[in-house]
Amino acid sequence: MRNLLSLAVAIISSLSACATIMQAAPRDKEAAAAAATAKQRRAVLANVKTWAYQLRFIEPADVAASPFDLAVIDHAISANRRFLREFTPDEVAAMKIRPDGSRRLLLAYLSIGEAERYRFYWKQDWYLPPTRPAWLGQVNPRWDGNFPVKFWDPEWQRLIFGAPDAYVDRIVAQGFDGIYLDRADVYAELIKDNPDGKSEMAAFIVALSGHARRSNPGFFVIMQNAEELVANRALRATLDGIAKEDLFYGVEHIEKANPPEMVAGSLDDLRLAKKSGLAVWAVEYLSDPQLAREAERRMAREGFVFLLTERSLGTLRSVREGTQPIR
Repeated sequence: MRNLLSLAVAIISSLSACATIMQAAPRDKEAAAAAATAKQRRAVLANVKTWAYQLRFIEPADVAASPFDLAVIDHAISANRRFLREFTPDEVAAMKIRPDGSRRLLLAYLSIGEAERYRFYWKQDWYLPPTRPAWLGQVNPRWDGNFPVKFWDPEWQRLIFGAPDAYVDRIVAQGFDGIYLDRADVYAELIKDNPDGKSEMAAFIVALSGHARRSNPGFFVIMQNAEELVANRALRATLDGIAKEDLFYGVEHIEKANPPEMVAGSLDDLRLAKKSGLAVWAVEYLSDPQLAREAERRMAREGFVFLLTERSLGTLRSVREGTQPIR
């Protein structure tokens, strides 16, 4: 399986190079090249059977030493809720190689629906009303330092992509294989401010993905949550996969079953994604062994790639019974 993943990554790199050469070709050839590359991206993700998800206390050596087919990490190091530095291209390259020399996919986490005060773009005067951006909301009570944003605002979108210093552009330059988009679901919290928020969030993701793939046609785009957006055909064609948190348990951050109607709605959307060729991953944050086993059983039945870990996302280890921690 590892050899297959490495081979698939090599193929998609080759196709990406070909697509870049064809940029001056007629539009129909460009479309054909884009479709071929998209097909290859999805084929690569089909070989991903294990994944890890860590956003805090990341040590490049630990990531490199881990056995996972794919890892989602932050693109930078922060401490005490302050940005310190980005991982260097050399560090990123090292984290993409497993101990046996085979290839690992490395995705960078990116929140597109909240501003975070520990990011490179944050300005201290944003706390003050006279200099506070019009698109910046109030702090998220669940996550200190995170602020929902009016994501449709051009100023916010310019911070995310389209310039050398923008978020997506930095991630591409670092050498990550793709991005893992969080807080696409913020549109639902701001529906009074923007009744068209659902379609505009889909358009936002399509636009930033297209921008990234002009530099790297093999660039993966995974969306976390907001699974109802996969009903949008353009977005469904753009995404390579979707990840779902708290599918069966813990939507209120306590270890109990989610409402059946909520689970059923999410499953309908995730099944549509899977039927459309997208990779579907799921993560549950459970410490109860019985609930964990039941979640794993249900994920296997759906064919979703399952991860059981800690909600703090401060470790690479899985909390599955019998799994040894990486650190």
